[in-house]
Amino acid sequence: MIFSISKVRYGFRTVPYLFIVVFSLFFIFPAFSEVKIENGIGESFFKNFGQRTGIEGSFSVKNLIGQKKSIDVEEVIQKAQDLKLWEEPYWRTLVHYKPTFFGHYKSLVDDPDFFCAKNGKTNPRAELIATVRAFFEEKIEIPKETKEEINSESQKESDGSEKNTKIKKHAIERFPGRYRWICEKLGLKNSDFPYDGDAAYQALLTKLNPGDIYLVFPAGYLKRPASVFGHTFLLVETKGRPRLTANSINYGAVTNMTGGPLFAILGLVGGFHGYYGFEAYYEKIKQYSDMDMRDMWEYRLNLTDDEKDRMLRHVFDLAGIYSRYYFTGENCSYNLLFLIEAARPSTKVTELIGGVVEPVETVKLVYESGLTDKVEYRPSIYSKIENEKTLLTKKEQKFAKKLCLGKKTVEDFPFEDISPEKQAALWELCADYLNVLLHSNKISSDEYRPRYLSVLSARRKLGKLNPPEFSVPAHPEEAHGSKKIAFAGGYDKKGGFIGTNFRLTAHEQLERSAGYSENSELAFAMVDLRYNFSKNEFYLQKADLLSIISLPTSDLFFFNGATQLLTGLEKNLDKDGSENFAWRLKTLYGFSIRPVSKLQLYALAGIDCYFSPSYSYGTELFAGGETGLIAGIDIFRTKIYADFMLNVFDTEYLRSKFGIESCLSVSKNAALKGGYSFLRNYKKNWHEWNISFNLFF
Repeated sequence: MIFSISKVRYGFRTVPYLFIVVFSLFFIFPAFSEVKIENGIGESFFKNFGQRTGIEGSFSVKNLIGQKKSIDVEEVIQKAQDLKLWEEPYWRTLVHYKPTFFGHYKSLVDDPDFFCAKNGKTNPRAELIATVRAFFEEKIEIPKETKEEINSESQKESDGSEKNTKIKKHAIERFPGRYRWICEKLGLKNSDFPYDGDAAYQALLTKLNPGDIYLVFPAGYLKRPASVFGHTFLLVETKGRPRLTANSINYGAVTNMTGGPLFAILGLVGGFHGYYGFEAYYEKIKQYSDMDMRDMWEYRLNLTDDEKDRMLRHVFDLAGIYSRYYFTGENCSYNLLFLIEAARPSTKVTELIGGVVEPVETVKLVYESGLTDKVEYRPSIYSKIENEKTLLTKKEQKFAKKLCLGKKTVEDFPFEDISPEKQAALWELCADYLNVLLHSNKISSDEYRPRYLSVLSARRKLGKLNPPEFSVPAHPEEAHGSKKIAFAGGYDKKGGFIGTNFRLTAHEQLERSAGYSENSELAFAMVDLRYNFSKNEFYLQKADLLSIISLPTSDLFFFNGATQLLTGLEKNLDKDGSENFAWRLKTLYGFSIRPVSKLQLYALAGIDCYFSPSYSYGTELFAGGETGLIAGIDIFRTKIYADFMLNVFDTEYLRSKFGIESCLSVSKNAALKGGYSFLRNYKKNWHEWNISFNLFF
C-alpha cells in the first residue's frame, strides 16, 4: 500500500524538517554525498551529440525575432484558451506544477529559463499562452562570427558572476515535450510553424536509438544506513548494443561539497541546484556495485514506443534546467517520477507520494502502479565474494587472500584435488577481491594487473562451467512501509500502561530487511506516548530525533566498523528515582562478526550523554560499551544485549542494562514486537516489559 501524505506540496519547501537538522549536521548527511553529481551533470552526453537543449547561451533574441507567422497565432492562442489547456493535468506535469497550501499552483522548477512567461512559475495559464506564442516566433539566424563574439564575452554582474549574454535556442528546440502535446491538443503539425525546431530532437532520438528503459535502484550501503536516502535513476538501452554501454538518466545536486554542517544545512533547505543529465551506465555500476558494494535492482518499465518518446522529450525539456534540491523531499527519486508520469500520465505517481521521499518507496510505487514487467538483480562485488566464500573452506579462503596480497602466486596452488567448480569459485573470488583491493587503494595498479591476469588465466584453463547457485535477497518492492504506528501495552517505572508510538520514516533493526540492509536501522522522529492506569496520567516517554545502527560484519576479507547513534528527547533517572526530560546523545563504535548463519555478534564502545539544566554540571556523561547478539530468520529476529556505562562525574555509580527484544513479521506491513529490560542505576533497580502491534504504511 502506498500512503499519500497529501496532494499539497507546499510543505516541501516551507517545512525543512527541523527534526532532522540538529544531529544530522555532524553525522548522517556526509552519507548523502552519493547523490552529489560533479559539476557539469550530463555534460559529456550533450557534448557528444553537439546538443544542449536548455540554454546554449543567454543573450535574449526577443528583439531580433520577426513577426511572420505561418498561421494566425492569436487564433491558436484563443483556441487554447477556449479549451482551457492550462487546466489539463498533463500540462501541470510538463511544467512540474503542484498545488500550494492556498489552492494556487506553483512549479517545483526554479530556473527562470524554464519559463516562457515572466510569471510562468506561478501562473499555468500565462505560461501556456507564452509557450504557444514562442513556438510561432521566427528563428533568427545569427551570423557565426556574431555568435562567437557573443558567446566569448566575459561580462560580469556586480556580484562577480557571469552575465547572461549567450544566445537562447528556439522554444521548439528547448521544449520538445511541450511542443508535441500542444500540437496534439490543438491539431497542429510541423508545417504550421515558421521553424521546424522538432528536427533537432528527432536527430538526437535517432542517435540515441532507445530500446528498453529501466528504473534502477541501488540497495542500501552496508557501511552507511543513510543510503536509504540514496539514489534511483533511469537506464535507457540503445537497440542492438549491450546494456553496459547504455545511458543512464540521473537527477542530482551539483556540488563539490562532500559533507559537514554547511553541506547538511544547504541540502535540507534547498541550497543546491539539481539537474537532469545523462551518464554512461558502466560508470554507475562502477560507483555503486564495485566501489560502494551495493546491490543493484533493474526494473524494466513496460512503456510503449509512444510513451518512451514522451519521456525522452520531457528529459530534453529539462536539459540544462535546475531545480532546488532537497535531501529528504524533492530529491533524485521524487524528480524522476515526473519523467515516468510524462510517459504515462494516468499513473499520477507524483501525486501519490510526498513528505520524506525514500528511493525504496518510489520503487514500490512504480511497481505497484503496474509500470514494470521484469525485475533483474545485479549483485555487488561484496555479495559476489560472500557467495563465493560459501563454496570454499577456511584454508582455501586464506590462500585466496594471500594470493591477492602478493604473498602467494598461482603456481603455489595447493588444492589440485578439489573439484573444478570449487577451483573456479576460488579464482573468481580472487578476481573479485583484487578489484576490491584496487578500488580501496590497498594495492596499486602495477600490483593489480599481473595478479589479476594470472588469476584470469587460471580460471580460463578450467573451461566453461555451470555457475554456482546465487542466493537472491528479497526484492525491494517487498519492503514494508517506512512510516509506522504501533499500539502497545506493558509495565514500566510508573506501573501498568497502554500507549502508542509513531515513526515518521525508514526502518528499525529487527524488522524485515527487504529493501534495507540486514540488522541495520535508520529511523526518524520516533515518539512514544503512554497512559498510566493507576495514576490516570498521560505522559511522553521519549521523542527520539534519530536512531542509527549499522552492523556490517567483519571477516577474513573485510573489516567493517560497526556504529550506533541515538539522539533525541528522553526521560532520564536521577539519584532520587525521579525522571526528568533530557536531550540524549549516544554514540558507539566497534565491530560485528557472524560466526554461523543467522547469528550475529557485536561489541561497541563509546559515550552516552544527557543534557538538562536540572543537572549539576548541565550534563550527565557516561562512558562504556554495549555487546549483544542478533539471531533468527528474516520474519522473526531476537536481540539480546547488555551495556555497562560508568558515570564520568560520579564514578561510584555504574549503570548497567540488560534486555531482550523480538520482532515477528506477520505480514509485509504488520509485525508483533515485544521486549524486556532490566536497568540498574544509582544502585537502584527498574524493570520494564512491553508488547506492541505495529502497522507500516
